[in-house]
Amino acid sequence: MKMIANLNLEVMKKPGVLMLMVMVVLTACNDEVDEAAIDGQLTETGVSDTEIDAVYEDVDDMVSLSLESTDGSLGGRVAEDDQPDDDRFCDGVVTFEGDKDGGTITLDFGDGCIDKNGNIRKGKIVIEYSGRRFLPGSTVITTLINYSINDVAIEGTRTLENISTSTEDYPTFQITLEGGKVTWPDETFATREVDKVRVWKRERNPREDSHLVTGEANGTTRRGVTYEMQILDTLVYKRACVPSRRARIPVSGIKQIETDTKTITIDFGDGQCDRRFEIMVEGTTEDATVD
Repeated sequence: MKMIANLNLEVMKKPGVLMLMVMVVLTACNDEVDEAAIDGQLTETGVSDTEIDAVYEDVDDMVSLSLESTDGSLGGRVAEDDQPDDDRFCDGVVTFEGDKDGGTITLDFGDGCIDKNGNIRKGKIVIEYSGRRFLPGSTVITTLINYSINDVAIEGTRTLENISTSTEDYPTFQITLEGGKVTWPDETFATREVDKVRVWKRERNPREDSHLVTGEANGTTRRGVTYEMQILDTLVYKRACVPSRRARIPVSGIKQIETDTKTITIDFGDGQCDRRFEIMVEGTTEDATVD
């Protein structure tokens, strides 16, 4: 499963790359130029929120794969045959201490683990789990230690708690992110806090699994814009989209971002495994694409 291996974080290093609102033609009217600049920054806010969310979803996916690969292990370094079947993991990255009911998994990318798409991950992801994750009440706490991808540093502690009322239901997890921060090489940064619920809709064929996400988030962009995000229509992530490497971008759903000045709406479409979504600001709609 190569969920966002093709997500090119180079775009996150260039503030203007993903500005998708068309800036007005040069004019002597300063008011018009200023308004265009504001709209451009707001649109970038929408794209940035989607990109940063995808980065943390990528971490969650690696955590999930690591839990699967170590299931039943007796402790110590995971055997080569038990390493997660994913291009994001170099040999020997995963170590494990504990048993099925509790323990610690460490993903140590060291000074650099390069995947097949040229993405370089460094640092550690430490996963502490208590209880079997598909049983109500179990928890998984993920802490990022000097972790980065393509020299973009990712911080924070992410907690998943199984809040299912029964094992007969689809597994349901409360997700919180505390101290979320993304820092670029030029030392600009964005912050993020998250409170969401994820329903794991499991099918007989795991390739048909999907994640249904609701909830909210807040933070500041690297331009210093403060925002609050709320999911208006459930975001749907499909595992079947893995071949197109878009599984960490929702295939459908709507979220709304409120800043001090305007409202931004992001529509992820009708369920297609693509990388496109629409950004709407005060009646103006623009297409956006994450590579």
